[in-house]
Formats: sequence, structure tokens, C-alpha cells
Amino acid sequence: MNEGFVRVSVLLRKANLSYSRLMSFINELVDNGLLEEVSIERGSGYRITERGIDFLEEFERFERFTKAYGLKV
Repeated sequence: MNEGFVRVSVLLRKANLSYSRLMSFINELVDNGLLEEVSIERGSGYRITERGIDFLEEFERFERFTKAYGLKV
């Protein structure tokens, strides 16, 4: 199943980072199980894992909490 993925080139344009810097972030996310690499026809892409979705949901909850109490993150 190769749906719901994004290519590195798209991430590079949107993040406005150098290739090496972006890959450093991507590798850390993959190592922590938040992203997974998927093989596609011409290279590879990345998609968020269930663990990554859970992390984002918890982070959003944390942001709401800090905002409610006037805290800066």
C-alpha cells in the first residue's frame, strides 16, 4: 500500500531546508517510529505512522493546555 505518502522533494520545498538538514529530521522521526519510509516507483517517500498521529494529537492537546494557562512553549 503506497498511499498517503509524500516525496522528499515536496518536503524540501515546503520546509525550506537543505537536503541534509531535512534528512536529519526525517531519520530521527523514522528512528522514533513517527514516520515510515515507503518504496515508490522512483525512489522513496514517507508517511506518518499510527504512533506519529498519536504524538501529534498529544502535542496539540499539550499546546491547548499551555495556551489555556498562558504558558509559552
